[in-house]
Amino acid sequence: MQLLNFVIPLALVIAPMGLVVGYIVYTRKRMNEKRKNPINVDLLRSPGESLTEQLESKSVDIDAYLTVLVVAPLFSYTFYLQSNQSVANAIIFAIVGLSFTLFFAYKLAQLAQVRSKLQLGYDAELAVGQELNSLMREGYFVFHDVHLNNSADDYNIDHVVIGASGVFAVETKGRSKLVQKGGKVEFKVKYDGTQLIFPNKVEIEPIEQAKRQAISLQKWLSAAVGESVEVKPVLAIPGWFTEGRGEVAIINGKNSAGYFNGARGQKLSDKLIIQIAHQLEQCSRNVKPQAYSNKKSQ
Repeated sequence: MQLLNFVIPLALVIAPMGLVVGYIVYTRKRMNEKRKNPINVDLLRSPGESLTEQLESKSVDIDAYLTVLVVAPLFSYTFYLQSNQSVANAIIFAIVGLSFTLFFAYKLAQLAQVRSKLQLGYDAELAVGQELNSLMREGYFVFHDVHLNNSADDYNIDHVVIGASGVFAVETKGRSKLVQKGGKVEFKVKYDGTQLIFPNKVEIEPIEQAKRQAISLQKWLSAAVGESVEVKPVLAIPGWFTEGRGEVAIINGKNSAGYFNGARGQKLSDKLIIQIAHQLEQCSRNVKPQAYSNKKSQ
């Protein structure tokens, strides 16, 4: 009887979950056996591609913690039913169950905060990326989420713009706005040449990061095409009104064609533009098609 008290509650929770997962795996396998994805080449990376992967990973973690939150109290209760069901045991198992619940609830809250920040970053990269894509109508090449092949620097460059006016490494930062008393929203960020002055904080690292990435891309491209290539650092902060100038150009992503068309510095020949674009495409065309992805190639 005690064994049934332990098994039945667990079976009522685990069995339906197992059936659903099993059915999904089975139907996907059957579908993959009968169909083949017509897309047989790798795709270009989209704005925020790396952040999309991180968001998916965090979503999986959140689902796992939610499942544990549901199951943990049930496990505690079933173990209690297997005991002699004394008052002391009831208190012990209640404390254990509550402790597990509070721990996983805390971890879940942390994950939710991280996911919220990642989502803001993704929204910012997507907004800037879509605006930069409009430059292609004017003859520019635009690549997103570029990870340099054979580079010692283990990070991605949010956007790279190539045109007759030069090469630009664009770093994007998503920053939320504070709502003041009375519903007033602060929207200005000042740039004094070395730091970003927001209404509630000062930041230096985004400026330094934009410089580092431009230098890294400049070295990599110069080696890849066999001649010196200048890369201009750009920092995009979408949704903010920016004031000030410095070594790093600050834009908000809107109507940015004026900046790129009028940028000073090295001008590129058509031949060099094609060479640079070819090298960057090799870094950016690495997204595998997803549909029927686990079917073995013929």
